[in-house]
Amino acid sequence: MTLYNRPSEGLLNLQTVIGPSPAWNETLRGKRASPSQTDLSREVNVNKLGAEVKAVYDTARTYNRIYFLDNIKILLAVFVLLDHAAQPYGPGGGWWIAPDPQSPLDFIVLGLFMGVIVSFFMGLFFMISAYFMPASLERKGAAKFMKDRLVKLGVPILIFMFGVLPTMSYLLDHYGQPVINFYVNYINIFSPKGDLNYGITWFLEVLLIFSVIYVAYWLVKKPSSKTTKKAFPGNAAILAFIVTMALMSFIVRIWAPENYWIPLGLFQPFQFEPFHIVSYGMLFAAGIVAYREGWIDAIPKATAKLWSGVAILMVPMLAVVALATNNHQFAGGLTVASLLGSFWEAFMGVSEIIALLAFFRDRFNTQSPFSKALAENTFTVYLLQLPVVVFLQYLLVGVHVEPLIKFAIVGTLGVLLSFAISHYVIRRLPYAKSILG
Repeated sequence: MTLYNRPSEGLLNLQTVIGPSPAWNETLRGKRASPSQTDLSREVNVNKLGAEVKAVYDTARTYNRIYFLDNIKILLAVFVLLDHAAQPYGPGGGWWIAPDPQSPLDFIVLGLFMGVIVSFFMGLFFMISAYFMPASLERKGAAKFMKDRLVKLGVPILIFMFGVLPTMSYLLDHYGQPVINFYVNYINIFSPKGDLNYGITWFLEVLLIFSVIYVAYWLVKKPSSKTTKKAFPGNAAILAFIVTMALMSFIVRIWAPENYWIPLGLFQPFQFEPFHIVSYGMLFAAGIVAYREGWIDAIPKATAKLWSGVAILMVPMLAVVALATNNHQFAGGLTVASLLGSFWEAFMGVSEIIALLAFFRDRFNTQSPFSKALAENTFTVYLLQLPVVVFLQYLLVGVHVEPLIKFAIVGTLGVLLSFAISHYVIRRLPYAKSILG
């Protein structure tokens, strides 16, 4: 559906559909006009348009929201790629490529960078995804909505689980083994030692679960399709949200430290990481509320300034917390270190989200053909960046260059290649756009 620069442009487009009404024009000039038969017939035509008219108007009315959210998604996709680009060169772990020897500078710089972006980028992805769900669900109905979700989220999960990830595992760790034997062992879902897993599509898995929960709620409660414009939550409400997130995360992390994955059901491949599940769930819910109450683009300047300041303050505070806890702030357990880590992450994540939403609304609320193309490719880039980044990191194995320079090379080339391959190759494959959007 075409988006318009102003709501009035959307209404002008409707006028070209139903034709200009003489009675309407007379009313605009301050005169009263008696409705003619033609006018009545035009009124019937308007009524017949029904949901289509409302959809065009609502789309035009929400123009300002959609553009800056699209631009934020571009940034988030880049952050995901950069986080993966930094894994072998900073305080990562369990990555495809063995880590390089690191200096204290590499550890500190990349540790701060990764800690800051990880605190918010996936949570904001969940929030933005949730923001668009109510309108889509109401427009399509539960059955079609879930069918579309299963296609858009389920198909990439299957492609990665049974295609991309085993191929990467074979080439990097098992090359030379009989391919059939390797693959049969890899996809054995009943083996506790099996390698079959979601990989980066864990986000799609969790988003699919959240979607099912929201659809079930929608079917039971049948919330009104109308949105009520309300003020952005006050600072006290934001603080309560952050404290709740921190405390609930701390409780979960007593049993589930970072990078601890729990199987869903009987099969080992179906897993999720509880470590961030509280923040993801709360931000997903916040996205739905933001749509219902219409405040995602209504952050007051004073609120944005305050929480932007908090976000800036939280960056060096990560170093303070790491020093105070001997870098065990994300190790979980019933410890003061885990409590401090949970509070730091909640304050950093929520304040940065508020700061980004306000900043992009004020500075990047437009869309050029180039940024439109980038936005259309963000979902594909999220998926594609893993093999691209790992391939680039593999090429640099054994090259005697400082880890920070390797990170810059992999990050820069990874962004360029991922968007280029997505736009010029992947999305031009048959059926790709119907799956990837």
